[in-house]
Amino acid sequence: MYLVLKWHVDVNKFNFNLNLRTLFRQGSFFIGTFLCFTNITSAQLVNELQIVGNKHTKSEIITRELSHPIPAIFDSTLALLDRNQIYNLNIFSTVEIYPQDSTYTIFVNETPRYYPIPLMDYNEAKGWSYGLGIKTDNFSGRNESIIGGAMFGEDPVYFLRYSNPWIWGDHIGMDIDLLNINYEHPVYDSLKFEKALYIGSGFQMNKLHNISSGIGYIQRTIESTTTDEFIDSYRYTHITSRLSYLYDSRDVKIDPTNGVSTGIDISSNWGLNTSPTVHSIELFSQFYFSPPKLKLEPVFSYTFKSLLQFTDSDLPYYERAYLGGEDYVRGYSPIPNENGKFEDYIETDQLIYQSLQTQFTIFTRIDRGGMEMGLDGVLFVDHGVGTTLKNLFKLENSIYGYGFGLRLFMSGFGYIGLDIGFSPSGKSHSHWSDSN
Repeated sequence: MYLVLKWHVDVNKFNFNLNLRTLFRQGSFFIGTFLCFTNITSAQLVNELQIVGNKHTKSEIITRELSHPIPAIFDSTLALLDRNQIYNLNIFSTVEIYPQDSTYTIFVNETPRYYPIPLMDYNEAKGWSYGLGIKTDNFSGRNESIIGGAMFGEDPVYFLRYSNPWIWGDHIGMDIDLLNINYEHPVYDSLKFEKALYIGSGFQMNKLHNISSGIGYIQRTIESTTTDEFIDSYRYTHITSRLSYLYDSRDVKIDPTNGVSTGIDISSNWGLNTSPTVHSIELFSQFYFSPPKLKLEPVFSYTFKSLLQFTDSDLPYYERAYLGGEDYVRGYSPIPNENGKFEDYIETDQLIYQSLQTQFTIFTRIDRGGMEMGLDGVLFVDHGVGTTLKNLFKLENSIYGYGFGLRLFMSGFGYIGLDIGFSPSGKSHSHWSDSN
């Protein structure tokens, strides 16, 4: 009896273990199936598109920038790409994209359609010019930009500009510029009166490659304000042409945190009659990197620029570049004789410039009724070297600068910057700049 009972119990125990293992396997299958189904259903399917907030902007101006397919599973990476593409139109202070009830929802807050612009230009060599302009970046709701205005002071300017980045086809744009400038040369005793008409166009490929070209007419009148025979009063006329290529992977064009911008610009001023012909090649690259999850949200950048000019004879003095100042090496004046022992290194025909810069948040940007505003700080180190047409670059002719600054950011306007630069000799200069 005992033996039979024990055998029965052992058999039942074996059957119980067998059933338990079977149940466990079946349970694992059902649990795995349930989790897989849960993951599929939790991935939000978007099958409709909704745009909220575009009171004036045409919907097609927004939809033509989209990369996210609809219908499809919501992809946060593509949504971020779409957000940056729309924000880069520079007509919205806020852009948000999110899935809502199976709808790909785009929320935008439009910047003001028309606004007056106080125009200020600071030239370190001469001083301030002031004026007023009227600007719209979204004329007729199609992302067309029109700006006109005038400045008075050291460099009187009258201008009118029309720009449409996508007037037909696939990112085929057009620019038209009318310009009238009265300019006092910062180094040589002369006045330059310049009138110009410029028409340009370009197109984009794969959202990264940009090719543009243009042609224009320039009339320059040079008037000497001295008896120096080096400076003649003369009228020059030129047909100007330009061809440019730009590779641009920056996330936000106006104030990037990641990406690369690199390209080449080839331009020529073809002299008519006895006017000199000058050709130039500019190479430029900018690299941006922002480490994640750091408190001040720093953005590290490296900038490289080079300017090479060519002509049959000596380069006209009004075509020369100045290595010091807000355009290149900060911590120096663009006026050569204000730089002490570095005086001979400032005026150049050709130049190479590079800069390392860190930009960090002081006041986080906030949308204030259609205007996004914020304040950043910068730290920088600059290097530059220049030469004349008939000489090679020499490293011993280099100049270095370093310093700190501020960037006041305003959507629609870009930023206004103030930098305090220092040279190795201990001298300092302040430099105003803007993103336009």
